[in-house]
This record gives sequence, C-alpha cells and structure tokens, in this order.
Amino acid sequence: MELSARNQLQGEVVRLKSGTVMAEVEVKVQAGTVVAAITDASLKRLKLMTGDKVTVIIKATEVLIGK
Repeated sequence: MELSARNQLQGEVVRLKSGTVMAEVEVKVQAGTVVAAITDASLKRLKLMTGDKVTVIIKATEVLIGK
C-alpha cells in the first residue's frame, strides 16, 4: 500500500489501554514514544498486541506547541 504521508516511524507496541469506545496504543520508536488514540473497534480489528511491530503514520494539517 502506498501512502502520501511521509512521517512513517517503525516501532513496537509497548502498552495498550482499551476503553469502551477509544483505545490508547503506546509505540516505542527510535526517537522515543508515540501514543495514538484509536477506536476500540480498530484495536480489535488490527488484533494489536504488546510486542507487535507496527508503523506509526503521522499525517497532520497542523501541529500546535504551547508553553
């Protein structure tokens, strides 16, 4: 599958937190850790498990930084 997103980080799932509707997926990448919020249905459909090798794909129209 080809994607237009250039920000693709290879990593490993280190923590999963499943909720009623949403889930958090914590992925260890070379630069640190990325936490993604996905639907609980997607978590189940992808059959994600701790230790899985995954690709984090970041496609954002804006990035905000506050201090």
